[in-house]
Amino acid sequence: MRAAVLNGPRDITVTEVPGPRLPEGWALVRVAYNSICGSDVSLYNNAWHGTAFPAVPGHEWSGVVEQAPPGQVVPGDRVVADLTLSCGQCRWCRRSQPVMCPGLREFGFTDPGGCAEYVAVPAANLVRLPPDADLLAATQAEPLAVALHALSRVRLAPGETVAVLGCGGIGLTLLQAAQAAGAQVVLAVDPLPGRAKTAGLLGAGATLGTPEEVADWIADAGPDGLPDVVLEASGEPDAIRTATALVAPGGRVALVGYRVGRQVELESARWPLKLMETVGTMGPGRFMGTAAALVARGVLRTDLVVTDVLDLAAADEAFRLADAPGPDTIRVAVRADGA
Repeated sequence: MRAAVLNGPRDITVTEVPGPRLPEGWALVRVAYNSICGSDVSLYNNAWHGTAFPAVPGHEWSGVVEQAPPGQVVPGDRVVADLTLSCGQCRWCRRSQPVMCPGLREFGFTDPGGCAEYVAVPAANLVRLPPDADLLAATQAEPLAVALHALSRVRLAPGETVAVLGCGGIGLTLLQAAQAAGAQVVLAVDPLPGRAKTAGLLGAGATLGTPEEVADWIADAGPDGLPDVVLEASGEPDAIRTATALVAPGGRVALVGYRVGRQVELESARWPLKLMETVGTMGPGRFMGTAAALVARGVLRTDLVVTDVLDLAAADEAFRLADAPGPDTIRVAVRADGA
């Protein structure tokens, strides 16, 4: 089968590789699409953790079951999948925090992922989609699960106000998930005008692009007008500092995006003086089923998020575009089966 192999930093070749081996209880899926996440871009630049080259990237994929053990799916089913492969027994797995499992493996990082014609995963990881599901839109089920996990971790409640920092794929999905949960997104911030504009189209009350604009917005809002919750999706140190200044006294900050190796310096008194909480969050948690159902129902405007689709043969170009996006690029997807 053909696969996009990341041989080393910024070195992708599309080549023939052996087909996946199917351990007992695993399924074989013919991949339709795989969208490229910020973590994939970090992996591409060798700024990630828990991965060794060569690797077949891709964890935001959709496809059609080719082979499966008796059980929850059958050949022909349209599916997405949880990327995590954990022990299921440790204290973190028992708490539905599999990304903390000491033996964690992840498809697209430690194990071959979805930038290939086929992928093998445990059948238990698969989530069945409706027969008529849009498989390009379905790639956004995993990012939506990440967003739902983040909203759960930060305890977002209906009626609360929210700011989103970073309006890439995850940020725009967080924005839509917050709205679907009954919150009001009062502010979205991104330095790229096209992404800020998209946040406005999706219903953000105000969209800004520069630190100076954000500082003026904070001053104009006053403590009573600041958001209850800030969802930081970029992982950039400056954005994290902004999040702590932007959140209302007594509010919560969720750190959803992150940059391996980057350092943030903040005054330690900021937390007690604002009665501020900061919550770290990572991965889809146990939300893949819910997310897949919401995407299938059309709750997400995936057409505004997935902006570019390239064939598997052009995977290197797709990763270069995701790494250095043009003004209108948000999420890049790879079409694995040529459909």
